[in-house]
Amino acid sequence: MIHGDHGVEELEMLLEAYCTQVEGTLNKLTTLREYIDHTEDYLNIPLDHHRNQLIQLELVLSSGNVSLSIYSLVTAIFGMILLYSWRDHHGYIFKWVVILASIMSAFIFMAIIIYARHKRLIGSWLWCNQ
Repeated sequence: MIHGDHGVEELEMLLEAYCTQVEGTLNKLTTLREYIDHTEDYLNIPLDHHRNQLIQLELVLSSGNVSLSIYSLVTAIFGMILLYSWRDHHGYIFKWVVILASIMSAFIFMAIIIYARHKRLIGSWLWCNQ
């Protein structure tokens, strides 16, 4: 019986050593996984920044597109072949309509940009180089 008790103690010590090794390996793997997660977070920060800049640029370009589409609406109305009584003025009214449409388009563009800056959708990169 003494021989059997000695074998059980050796088996318990052997299993305890294996459990210790498995716990050490598990701790190392857990630490490695945390390092990988932190590295992914670190790499995603610049990617998120660039994505935000692209979204801001898209907002500015879309705002310009909206303001220019209003200007092209005026151009389309003048492009129609219709008889107007003011055509006798030889372009005097046309010049003012083009100027006013340009001013209105610029005003709409600036209004959209100011609203976006007020809502903090556009950063300061639009107004000065950083």
